[in-house]
Amino acid sequence: MRKLVCFGLFSFIFSVTATTFNYTDTQTGNNLIPLGYPVPIPVDSLTPVDGFRTYESLNLRHQQMSAESSFIQQISVGDTIEGNPIWAYQLSDPGTLNSSGIAEASALLNSGIHAREWQTPEAATGYIEYLFNSSDDQHMGQYILENVNLVIIPVLNIDGFKQTQRFAAQVTSSEASPRDGRMRRKNMRSVDQNLNTLSDNLNGIDLNRNNGPYWATNNQRSSPDQTSIVHHGAGAASEPETQALQQAAILAGESRLRLYTDNHSFTQVYFAPSTGNQRRDDITADIAFIMRAANGFKYRFGPSAAGGGIGSTDEFFANTYQIPSYTLEIEPENSGADYGGFGPSHSGFILPNSEVSRMREETTLATMAGLYAIADIPYLLKAEVWDEAQQEVVLSFGWQNEESQRVLTELIVGQLQGQTNYQLNLIFNKPMRWIENGQVSDFSTLSDALGISLSLRIEGGEQNSEIEIDTSQGQWQAEIGYSQYKTDTFSVPFRLTEDFDWSQISLLALEVDTQDFTGQELDTNPGSIIDWRNGAWTNYEDTQGNVNTDKGGVDLSMRWIDDGSDLFVTSPDVTDPPAPPPTSVPNPPVSSSGGGGASDWLFISLLLPILLSRFKKGELSSPSN
Repeated sequence: MRKLVCFGLFSFIFSVTATTFNYTDTQTGNNLIPLGYPVPIPVDSLTPVDGFRTYESLNLRHQQMSAESSFIQQISVGDTIEGNPIWAYQLSDPGTLNSSGIAEASALLNSGIHAREWQTPEAATGYIEYLFNSSDDQHMGQYILENVNLVIIPVLNIDGFKQTQRFAAQVTSSEASPRDGRMRRKNMRSVDQNLNTLSDNLNGIDLNRNNGPYWATNNQRSSPDQTSIVHHGAGAASEPETQALQQAAILAGESRLRLYTDNHSFTQVYFAPSTGNQRRDDITADIAFIMRAANGFKYRFGPSAAGGGIGSTDEFFANTYQIPSYTLEIEPENSGADYGGFGPSHSGFILPNSEVSRMREETTLATMAGLYAIADIPYLLKAEVWDEAQQEVVLSFGWQNEESQRVLTELIVGQLQGQTNYQLNLIFNKPMRWIENGQVSDFSTLSDALGISLSLRIEGGEQNSEIEIDTSQGQWQAEIGYSQYKTDTFSVPFRLTEDFDWSQISLLALEVDTQDFTGQELDTNPGSIIDWRNGAWTNYEDTQGNVNTDKGGVDLSMRWIDDGSDLFVTSPDVTDPPAPPPTSVPNPPVSSSGGGGASDWLFISLLLPILLSRFKKGELSSPSN
């Protein structure tokens, strides 16, 4: 069976004239390409299915959610060559300020730029469906909607996507690779919808080569030849789809952009262009680490060197806006063989129906974790002390916004006594812990269910000491007792020593060491409001008070009695950011026109002269992105 598949595939790849082939499950024969699993055929359904939905169904589903939710707005950002409106969906609450009182962060997520990559419109639709269903969950979904201005384009290359779905089981080949029908990659410029018009099946523009600043600068992976699979078009942003994507960035709010992702398939990796802005590059690695952790690091991370590119969208957004920007290559890592199929070299573009629901859930979880992380940095917003015997709050301090800064304000005036049972409630600006099946839980390797250390620093008279609070007796509030979001509040009992004397104390400070559920550490000085500029956080202090490391630390700013001493352990003196976390460099990506097993490559080596002649067109060298 394997030999028949390889022989049929390579006859198909190196055919001089265009030929139409049919995908099958296991049937072999002339002009048949067996996958080893049922050929996915899109179905009409408004709700998620264990498989793929038609473009018409996806479009209606998006419109339905927009009509039923005040958090989702449908906006046209342009029209395709064939006149199809390109829809963007703005997901956010009606307000423009986040919970910190400043303008919301924004993010842009794109899908469906390459027509044959059906995984990506389903993934993007999964994002919208998650937020649609979670707008009042008092946890991650609601937090994202209330703190991020998110714009999603579920299908950018609508014309090409519809062409692939017209011929869901058919593909044409001409010269080097499968190019029209189910395997169309490019848009439909100079192409008709008739699969039998074989003369145009190589035409079209690769929209992921049509972008500045590196348009037409890489002659190995971008081509001026209109028949090349990586044809870059007449000029940067020459295509209406590319222009629509840039319009969507304006819709999101260009000055507030903090994240861009372009969904592709396949090779299971987050590709990320470096820009030479070291802090931006390090944060890009950090956010990728968070998104990869969400699914147990089954996805890899592939940063590129700064200063060059292929004209892809992630390069445009990384360099234009200095933000974390990714080409997310969705599974499989290799090809259909990952799912027990026969593994034709391009079958990674044909995900089995049985894998779609899981893929949708996993990519949604990872993307939401990234959005949660870029929305805001965690900080301690408020601390209050409850007298258990008197059943009342006796002391409460909170950070209040005043113009461009915050001021620690005494909300309830009181004094603490020794030998008294108290409950300490700490309220943060965001949900701090993951919830799984209704229970506060670990989130991958980034956080555990408790994950907090507390102590009271006391100075004055004979009482200079540090009292550790036993946080194992406390809990993150997920049912009742939280402030705005589930797990934004940690409650713990404590008791002061008998010799505690409020009147003799010059400093009573709460020391808090914790992270949000994606592992981001606390801002140690909430008085200076965090924002984002030129690819990095501003006013994000670490334990030593440094603001240029993009790392937080231990917060000593919550002072119930303040002697005016420095908030930080030492004076700020660090100028260099820390090294980024270790990253895994991916293996070379699978060619968009075919990889395959050892027998395939042996065959290719025998045809090296032919391959070299076609390499110049980008036919056999371009990765799936």
